[in-house]
Amino acid sequence: MGSHVFQPSWPFCSIISSNLDQVECFDDFMDIDAYVDACEFSSKFSTPDDNSSDISSFPCFSTIFPTQFAQSPMTSGDDQSQATLSVDDFLQDPNFCGDMEFVFSENEGSFPSQEVASEGSGWSPSHSVKTNEAPPSLTLPGEESELDKQLSVLHLLKAYGEAMENRQSDLADVIMRCVSDKVSLNDGPLLRLAFNLSQDVENHGDYLEKESSKNFDSAFRVFYQIFPYGRFAHFTANSVILEALPADTETIHIVDFDMGEAVQWPPMLEALARLKKGVKLTAIKWENENCHRAPSIWSFEEAKKRLVDHARQFGLKLKVAEMEIEELASEIKRMKKRGGRREWLAFNCTVQLPHMGRMRSRKAVEEFLTVAKESMAISANRGIITLADGDSWENLKDCSGFGSFFEGNIAHYQALLDSIESNFPVHLAEARMALECLFVSPFISSKVWLEKWMEIKASCNVEIGSSLEGWRISRESMEEAAEMVKGNQNLYRLRTGGQWNNEMILEWKGHPLVRVCAWRN
Repeated sequence: MGSHVFQPSWPFCSIISSNLDQVECFDDFMDIDAYVDACEFSSKFSTPDDNSSDISSFPCFSTIFPTQFAQSPMTSGDDQSQATLSVDDFLQDPNFCGDMEFVFSENEGSFPSQEVASEGSGWSPSHSVKTNEAPPSLTLPGEESELDKQLSVLHLLKAYGEAMENRQSDLADVIMRCVSDKVSLNDGPLLRLAFNLSQDVENHGDYLEKESSKNFDSAFRVFYQIFPYGRFAHFTANSVILEALPADTETIHIVDFDMGEAVQWPPMLEALARLKKGVKLTAIKWENENCHRAPSIWSFEEAKKRLVDHARQFGLKLKVAEMEIEELASEIKRMKKRGGRREWLAFNCTVQLPHMGRMRSRKAVEEFLTVAKESMAISANRGIITLADGDSWENLKDCSGFGSFFEGNIAHYQALLDSIESNFPVHLAEARMALECLFVSPFISSKVWLEKWMEIKASCNVEIGSSLEGWRISRESMEEAAEMVKGNQNLYRLRTGGQWNNEMILEWKGHPLVRVCAWRN
């Protein structure tokens, strides 16, 4: 991943300047082709014979998603007139209930039209045909309509959640296998979500993930820039930290829960360099058991080098370290004994943002925030805590049982997949599938959702406001964030929440996707 990844990700912030000479952010998220060119996404995948920016032509995507999988047989091909049948040509019942009528292609002249019996004539599949005639080419009315399929899958998923709640694991597996037979990645948001859920019993998506990950760097840049989830969270958290930073602070100590790709911090470093502040950045080191996927595709040393090199361009001397959470707590206690009020603490926690493609356990989040509150309480300095959460946790923690919790997660991730699909033109469907495979699929798992539910039952709740005061989201931050996520027929919405208006929430069609909140001591 090149240094251009660290170019500021939002052009609308008056606090943090942006240098977009190489990468351009688009107000209109529908301009995918233009952005793909800017990101040099096509250079990663294009063949010598095709240098276009059409992602669907990339060899990697054609390998991952074969033609027969990615296209409907009724719409593939250049000559649409050859598609002789449509859904409307089928007789009434797609589920083979009651009498059936078989419909034949008009160009099948070898089978006389009078041989095709009308409804109620008694003709059946077992009815013999003349031996001197070629068997007819026929299309059976076996496909469910899209609406019927969605309703069927939705009922099956609800039944699955109830079976899991009642600890009927064998029944749950049978239900999920039925779901698997009905869905594919070429379907709508709900059915794609069901496809990902079925991986727990089928594992037929492993190959897709493996192939998609070969181009992870380019896919990451495209996903982060096209979709607002990560940029919105990072912009809001950075704005809060800069607004809360006391003018007399000499050094700001940023403690990052999951630094990962480190794309949040370059614009912050630029702003702090202009303010002539010293900066320390501590990344928390977590064991792999606290993560449902690999912690990060980039190592800490790689991220550290890129950050230090970027800070040096602006004359900023940056200190970057990695330590375990217990070591951090001890270090802050030693700092209190040394005295002084020159170091200001900023604890930043980002969890389950889609671009991260990985999940930390809620237990780890709770541990981090507990240490943050205790550190701010014992420290001689004041500070701030920011939490950016892309999970549905906050809205589902009061569910009565796993069944309702499961359904709440379905609604959350269906909205996420719908927002992704709405930002992609139809002809780039294969590229969208690859991005979803890398950055959304890791979050969609009935096993993972069950683990989260068990954490809720174990009282792993993230409560901060009991001992700290909420930091009010400013009107300026709200307006700039709204400018950043505008577009797509205004289907994205921003609103504030919390007791102190200390939350900013990104919604899609009324469904919360990302929540950012802040507290101070």
